[in-house]
Amino acid sequence: MSDGNNDWCTIESDPGVFTSLIESFGVKNVELSELWSLDDESLLSLTNPMEGVENASVHGLIFLFKWQSSHAGNTNDNSPEEETGKALVGEDVPNDLFFAKQGADEKVVDDENGRRLVLGSTLSNFKSFTSHFPPDLRGEAIGSSDEIRTAHNSFGRAEDAFLSDPSKPKRIATDDDDVFHFVAYVPNDKDECVYELDGLKEGPIRVGSYKKEGEDGNSTLQWVQVARDSIQNRLSHYSPTEIKFNLMAMVQDRRTYLTERLNSLAAIGRVEVGGVVD
Repeated sequence: MSDGNNDWCTIESDPGVFTSLIESFGVKNVELSELWSLDDESLLSLTNPMEGVENASVHGLIFLFKWQSSHAGNTNDNSPEEETGKALVGEDVPNDLFFAKQGADEKVVDDENGRRLVLGSTLSNFKSFTSHFPPDLRGEAIGSSDEIRTAHNSFGRAEDAFLSDPSKPKRIATDDDDVFHFVAYVPNDKDECVYELDGLKEGPIRVGSYKKEGEDGNSTLQWVQVARDSIQNRLSHYSPTEIKFNLMAMVQDRRTYLTERLNSLAAIGRVEVGGVVD
C-alpha cells in the first residue's frame, strides 16, 4: 500500500478543505459546516438547515483544540478523560463503530458512521479490508495508504516544503509551538450512545446516551446536545481567554435538499430543467 514516503502534512481546519478532501475519496451527499457557537439555536440550525427541512442528518462532529499534556492519558482526577469515561477496548467496542488508533506520523483520522451518506469506493474498500483489524493496525493501515495520504497531502500548505522537495526536512514542533489535535463525536443508534473518537486513545469513549425516538422526535438534536456537553467539559479545562478552537459538523449536503425540492416542483409542472415554467 505504501511507496515508502510516509510523510503527512498538516491541513487547515476549514469546512471547505474537509469537504473537498472527503469528496476526493468518493464520499457523496455530505459536507462540513462550521459551528460558531454551542448554544441550542446553533445546534438546531444543523437539524433545520433551511425552510421545509426538519430533523436533518448530522453524521458527526469534528473538534479541533490545542493539545495540552493533561490529554496524554496519565492525567489528574479532573482531566477530560476521567470525567467522560475510559476508552473502550476489545469486545466492549460496538461492532458497528469504526475506530482507528492514530500512528505517530498521522495528523487526521476521519470516521464516518454513515446514515444517508455515500461512503465511496476508497473508504468503503478500506473499511472492509480493515474490518477485523484491531485499532492500532487500522491506524497503521491508514498511515500506509498511498491513496489516502496523497489525497490528504494535496491540501498541504506552502510551509510543508517536503511535499514538493523530499530532500527538505520536515519541521518538527518545539515547546514554543501550538500543537493542535482533532477528535470526533458520533452517534450509534443501536445502543443510543454518543462516542468520542480520539485516535490517541486506546479506543472510543462513551460520553453519554440519547433516545433514538425522543419525545420531540428530533433524535439528531439530542445526540448533538450530548456531544456539546462533552465539548464544553473539555473547554472548561482551558483558560477563559483561550480562543483557538474549531468545531465542524458533517451534515447532509444542502444541494441534495435543493435537488429534491426542484424534482418535486418539476413533478407537478412548476419548473423544468434550465428554467421556470410557472
